[in-house]
Amino acid sequence: MIILRLFLMLLLLIFCNSCPVETPEPENPWADLDHIEFVSSMKIGWNLGNALDAHINLTPGETAWGNLKTSQALLNSVAAQGFGAVRIPVTWGTMIGSAPHYTINAAWLDRVAEVVEYVRSAGMRAIINIHHDGADSQYWLSVKTADLTGTAKAAIDAQFTAVWKQIAGYFKGTGNYLLFEGFNELHDGSWGNGSTAQRNRVNELNQMFVNTVRAVGGENSSRYLVIHGWVTRPSITVSSLVIPQDSAKNRIIVGIHYYDPYDFAGSASVNTWGSKSLTGSDGWANESYLQNTFNAVKEKFTDNGIPVIIGEYGAVRQRNETGRAHRLYYMEYVTKYASDCGFIPFYWDNGASKAGSEGFGLFSRSSPYGLVADAADVIAVMMKAVNNDYLFTDIIVP
Repeated sequence: MIILRLFLMLLLLIFCNSCPVETPEPENPWADLDHIEFVSSMKIGWNLGNALDAHINLTPGETAWGNLKTSQALLNSVAAQGFGAVRIPVTWGTMIGSAPHYTINAAWLDRVAEVVEYVRSAGMRAIINIHHDGADSQYWLSVKTADLTGTAKAAIDAQFTAVWKQIAGYFKGTGNYLLFEGFNELHDGSWGNGSTAQRNRVNELNQMFVNTVRAVGGENSSRYLVIHGWVTRPSITVSSLVIPQDSAKNRIIVGIHYYDPYDFAGSASVNTWGSKSLTGSDGWANESYLQNTFNAVKEKFTDNGIPVIIGEYGAVRQRNETGRAHRLYYMEYVTKYASDCGFIPFYWDNGASKAGSEGFGLFSRSSPYGLVADAADVIAVMMKAVNNDYLFTDIIVP
């Protein structure tokens, strides 16, 4: 009898081990939020810059620009500091096959999905996009005047649609913690205002993006989608962006970028910011300019129920005490005013911890994934700005 029981138990064990195991759906704490609540609950975001968007001659390589391969531990560190979402810029480039199918390399899609899962596992939401494919209209996603009509336009339309159809299809079953962004800073290389035809072309691409994603179905039927105006500049976005027609209600988010004045925020060629310090050519981009700029965006979009994210913003590490004090003032002021307007700002982190031009890094990209020099103070003022109820006029001027 004992031998029979042991035999039956062994059979049961073998049978159970061969049974398929159902994996429970990941928790989605945002499933029941309306569109305003969904976006506002992110509070503040972070960019995984110079990683999946890095490339050499449009051949993507996650470590091509000096950063190490992204890990779960890095994203856990980002979440631990209070960030609620991660924008993952992605360059597709030569990972896209030739016409007419434009098939995306399967391993590259898998890697993008792996990083998206790191973000979800860390309790944050993720945004993926088409990034450097449209950089300065150097590559296939061009908005140069010569590419607005004829066979050139037809080829771009075909590739753009095919790429988003495949991305949407791959993530068809992925929940709403993943957002799609149609493209990055589309312009013709001049960083100017563009022509009416060029600005209209960006609107056309936005509509194409929305239509393509929705047609795939599944979670894409109601996925949140981020759209940009020409060059992502707030003033041009206000004056020219057309909100696409959408079969899903209240699922469009407007994105802008903000680095004004770049001499301070991006290159550190000046080390002060604000009306009490700025002079000459940088005097225009002070506190009142910021307020007027954000107020116009708020009145056009947020006040009409269309959420706004600042997909990129930040200020580089400065070389001296004066610069570091003004960096904290700038980061707190911009973040606070953005938050008061209802915008969700995403800090641009490119992994560069140097002081000076393009030194936006906050987190080390290598173990133990701590904060780089001066980053703790920067993050502290950003989190204060989005979490505490106080007036922006209370921010201390250095």
